[in-house]
Amino acid sequence: MNRTLRRWRLAALPLALASGLASAGALQDLYQEARTADPQIAAAQAELRAAESLLPQARGALLPQLGVSGSRIANDTTYEQRFGSRTATKDYSFTAKNASLNLSLALLRPQAWAGLAQASAQVRQAEQQYRAAEYDLIIRLTQAYLEALLAIDNVTLAGEQKAAITEQLKQAKRYFEAGVGTVTDINEAQARYDTIVAQEIAAQNNREIRLRAIEAIIGKLPPTLSSLGPKLPLELPQPADVERWLEFAQSNNPQILAREAALDAAEREHYKSWAAHLPTADLVASRGRSENPSFTMTDTVNWSNTIGIQVSIPIFSGGATQGRVDQTSAQRDRARHDLTGALRAVNQSARQEYLNVINGVAQITALQQAVKSNELALYSARKGHEAGVRTSFDILNAQQLLFSAKRDLAQARYGYVLARLRLRAAAGLLGPDDVNLVDAWLEK
Repeated sequence: MNRTLRRWRLAALPLALASGLASAGALQDLYQEARTADPQIAAAQAELRAAESLLPQARGALLPQLGVSGSRIANDTTYEQRFGSRTATKDYSFTAKNASLNLSLALLRPQAWAGLAQASAQVRQAEQQYRAAEYDLIIRLTQAYLEALLAIDNVTLAGEQKAAITEQLKQAKRYFEAGVGTVTDINEAQARYDTIVAQEIAAQNNREIRLRAIEAIIGKLPPTLSSLGPKLPLELPQPADVERWLEFAQSNNPQILAREAALDAAEREHYKSWAAHLPTADLVASRGRSENPSFTMTDTVNWSNTIGIQVSIPIFSGGATQGRVDQTSAQRDRARHDLTGALRAVNQSARQEYLNVINGVAQITALQQAVKSNELALYSARKGHEAGVRTSFDILNAQQLLFSAKRDLAQARYGYVLARLRLRAAAGLLGPDDVNLVDAWLEK
């Protein structure tokens, strides 16, 4: 199966994007801004443009070289002639003029041909690095967005919890004043209230920090954020085989493809250094004109035409050439080890995110049930307190467990979305359509 067909098939899997997505919204708008405002993606674009300029440079070494050279030199000469005790002098002034048109064409240049292949590999490497930077932008922006949503959720939950504890504190005081409560109930409620006030302050501070993380990407604070709605589908990875995902990752992941291109470039560089031992041959031709008058001959113009083959054979360079060969050999080995490291890292990432998606589905399902159970437990605690069989401490604990379950559920949902994106990134399938998909899950 070729790479293009494999990509198409994986893109059609259920985990991939469905057709008919919602129009651009909160996250999609921020993504479009980030593509032009994010300094990291801008740096990657500049790096790609710089790499693309390597091809014409390398190709130029194999194309004909044409140049014009010339000179204009003024001469002032004094001529002396002795006749016994008498000396005769004469001054001559003239201008020597030379011009030539020179043409050269590489006939045998192993280094130049290797340089062209190396430039092609370097361009491929830069293209994959830019692709990886695009993946990174999507992940960074989505993660910053979801972390900001979680921080907002924590502020909301802290406010709700503070309101519930405040009401519990008021009730404890009323019961105490009516003679049916204890000071212990008041102290416990007051302690919980003081704690939640501190937690709310920390949550508000964290919300500001998370919003500033988005600002670092798009260059400004987002006007509003849309929350992750209930439309989030809980889907397991398809195909349900981690080895298939690893296979996709090894074939399509931009980090691996960039390392492969880097190894190719290093091998070409090694051959270039070794080829410095080989002879080179160039076709050279020139047409020249010279006007070189002197004190004995003036108004002389010479025309010359030359054509031939120029051969250069290196014999000894003091060990510099062999030293360069050894250096590039070590650099080639390093590129090979970098590729091995990238393969292992991507395999680990793909396997981890595959499991995160699976565990995310199970965790969200369990936490949804936990929220329902804790809501029922809180209702029972309140009823039990009214019947005199439960204490206010039981109500406070039930409230704490309920809000903790809600917080964990929100965090699990955001983590599940990120795991889906990271799994697609590891498989080399992440793209703007994934942003559209996440945007469709947000409540506008």
